[in-house]
Amino acid sequence: MIQAAITVALALTGCGHPVAAGTEAPIGAVEAAKATARGLDGWRDEIIYFILTDRFSNGDRANDFNVNTKDPNAYHGGDFQGIINKLPYIKGLGATTIWITPINDNKDDALIGKYWGYHGYWTKNWEGVDEHLGSEAKFKELVTAAHALGMKVMLDMVVNHMGYDAAWAKDDAHKDWFHRNGDVKNWDDMWQVQNCDISGLPDMNTESPEVIKYMEDMWAGWINRTHVDAFRMDTVKHVPIKFWSQFNRNIHGRAPKDFLMLGEMLHGDPGALGPYTKEGDFDSLFDFPMYFTINDVFARGQSMRKLGDRLQQDGAYQDATMLSPFLDNHDMPRFMSVANKDERRLRLALAFLMSMRGIPTMYQGTEIGQDGQSEADNRRDMAFGANPALTTYVSKLMHLRQDLAPLRRGKQLEMWQDDQVYGYSRLDGSNEAIVLLNNDDQAQTRDVPLRAESKLPDGTVLTDMLNGGTVTVANHHVRVALGAKQARIFAVQAGRKQAPKKRD
Repeated sequence: MIQAAITVALALTGCGHPVAAGTEAPIGAVEAAKATARGLDGWRDEIIYFILTDRFSNGDRANDFNVNTKDPNAYHGGDFQGIINKLPYIKGLGATTIWITPINDNKDDALIGKYWGYHGYWTKNWEGVDEHLGSEAKFKELVTAAHALGMKVMLDMVVNHMGYDAAWAKDDAHKDWFHRNGDVKNWDDMWQVQNCDISGLPDMNTESPEVIKYMEDMWAGWINRTHVDAFRMDTVKHVPIKFWSQFNRNIHGRAPKDFLMLGEMLHGDPGALGPYTKEGDFDSLFDFPMYFTINDVFARGQSMRKLGDRLQQDGAYQDATMLSPFLDNHDMPRFMSVANKDERRLRLALAFLMSMRGIPTMYQGTEIGQDGQSEADNRRDMAFGANPALTTYVSKLMHLRQDLAPLRRGKQLEMWQDDQVYGYSRLDGSNEAIVLLNNDDQAQTRDVPLRAESKLPDGTVLTDMLNGGTVTVANHHVRVALGAKQARIFAVQAGRKQAPKKRD
């Protein structure tokens, strides 16, 4: 969730080792079957591109109300038409789903004369579309245009709160629809987190049967009218898990079978997220624990062993392959700011993101290396074409993920870890991709044993699909040379046959 703007105002060493079979975090067949039964299996093939609509592309100057591109806290003019115009760009990049910020009608004036609701999270009318973005008809046109290109649309939505000065929070007819307990004072107290206001934002009483029914009917209406493919659900931890369990189940009963419910549960502990994938009945969550690990390892240069440690915790979730890992978003410092603008670190992190388990999400501007430390600096206008070389690299990674089924659907099996190098297999039946990542500032070479589960016989030639070059399997090992801050992604190249298996 975008924290209230008023808050902003106020407020080679180490011993490497191969990994034996069976050390990966277990994902049971029963858990994995849940997504398949709901018709969600196809989401494992998706790559999500996150758009902060107001800061993406201005396609219609007629709705430029209160626009001031020189003010980071004002509207900048991005709209539905701008997204429509850029859909071919996004598809060409390699993304397959767009997630866009909320479209509901927002607070009309600036908070304390300075902060505008350009982000979409300060709702005044759940049923209407914000005039800065376009009309409901234009949004439907956007969904139709995306579908025509084979792309899905994920709509950001809020149930936790309304915007500052929302009329409903003041009238008698809705007086029981809101908690009236003041602001959260202790963020470690879950009662306060779930029952108090976030910096003055009127907190919805999601225990009320009237509120529950309204939310279910209203959001089901948006699905039925616009044919969006998924919801990104904001501020999950601020709403009791009992609400989510009922809401998610009932929305699934009123939506197409493959409709995805993806939640923003901002917490760094898999043990805290896990129940929301089980009792909370979320199909997916943003992988915040992995986000913190990615930033520690790749942006800050910490030990690669942390990746293995984090992946070992995948058993906390109903199905970790349905999580959505990411590098940064509109609420967090951009990766490039954490990484001191070192593009090599970003490239390495992106290679991990696009080759690991889950449904990857990438925030607009990552493909040009945008930085930004805090709100609204991390929400700068998209500068198309600002870094063609990096954009080409991102596109290559996305298309590799599309082209290599193991990168999307293969079981993730750790092959190697030490402080500098991390390696894993993505194994999908007889198809396999092998990923090696060097986080060191010096070149490294590793002799890496294949997993016992691997079906690659000695003599198999593997091609680095990202950089070029080959390695050959020998004695059930691959010897791989890695440049500084380099990722290598190996697979059997199309048209190149595997070596025949040896007979006893």
